[in-house]
Amino acid sequence: MSAVYTDLGSEAELPQLAPSRERRTVDAVLVDQGGGRRILKVDESQHFNAFRAATLQRYRSEVSVAFDVEAWLRQYRDKRRLEGGEFARPRPPLFPGENGRHRQRAFRDALTDILPGEHGWLPTLRIGDFEVDGWLHSADARVRMERLLSRRLTG
Repeated sequence: MSAVYTDLGSEAELPQLAPSRERRTVDAVLVDQGGGRRILKVDESQHFNAFRAATLQRYRSEVSVAFDVEAWLRQYRDKRRLEGGEFARPRPPLFPGENGRHRQRAFRDALTDILPGEHGWLPTLRIGDFEVDGWLHSADARVRMERLLSRRLTG
């Protein structure tokens, strides 16, 4: 994680303990029939940027995940500009500079991908907004989501 932190532009050393305000929530924890647990995260457009690409490049062949890393990298490459305002503000103490929130989000996403395997959890499942945009609110959304999840978890 220290190397990922450095890749995100930090010149400081990653502290052993994060401040208590540096907490992370996930969208859901799925439990399979055998009791295996898996984190589910839905990634909106602000998750696709050069900072996230740097984290994915760092571990893409070493960390088992339940999403297509190459598809996530393509979304980053297709992006024209970073979101501004609240999406980019500094987030001290870990990411105090420019684009702090983007860096923080990329770091937290990497933690969410890497740590489950270290603790015996199943690989993290991510759904990108680009995968469901256009049909998420349609009448057949449930069937389409079941298909997407089935492909992701069995394929």
